[in-house]
Amino acid sequence: MRIQPPMSMSLWKLTNLLLSALILASFTCYGFTLPPVSTNNFGQISTTLLMSSNLQNEDKFSFGQRIESIKTGIVGLFAGGIAMTPASFIHDIFFGGSVVQNGLAQWEFDTDMGSLQGALFAIVYRYCVRKDDNNEQLNQGVIGAFVVTRTLCKIQVPSYCSAVPLECGDPLGYFDWSMISQAALNGLESAALFGGAALAMDECFRRGWITKFP
Repeated sequence: MRIQPPMSMSLWKLTNLLLSALILASFTCYGFTLPPVSTNNFGQISTTLLMSSNLQNEDKFSFGQRIESIKTGIVGLFAGGIAMTPASFIHDIFFGGSVVQNGLAQWEFDTDMGSLQGALFAIVYRYCVRKDDNNEQLNQGVIGAFVVTRTLCKIQVPSYCSAVPLECGDPLGYFDWSMISQAALNGLESAALFGGAALAMDECFRRGWITKFP
């Protein structure tokens, strides 16, 4: 007489197989390279995944990678600061209007803070633009996100605007001509800052002076 295996054992094997396949697929999507293991042993797969992820994390966040981040920050600091200096000078000295009270001092402050922003941008840019990834849209998206964020944060609401809801006048109500001109000038300044830093980083990648993040 043939003895059928208990139903609970069959369900356990099926669950084990499904969990193993799910975890293997998940780690493969995130780029982890795994040695061949048996899909019949969930414990073996879990241990292998943990060891593999730890080794790759150690490689990605090693001391050498920290040195690369320092080099990246220095490049972004100087490249971004130099690129935005003329644009910021024209903005603060000649087109500051009533928003900029002390043009020369404001230009110095904006250039200093822009250099720091360029350093932080370059570090983030290196993390986003990965090795073996030549997606131009991703590169432009990172630059655009920083440009839009800095541009909007630098807009000053005129004193004549009313609040709740915000009303400033023509042409859009929420944005008047003063705020629109601020957005345009700050946008050009920010594009020079982050665009210059990105161009310098791409050149460093091309020459091998800085390595892309793995």
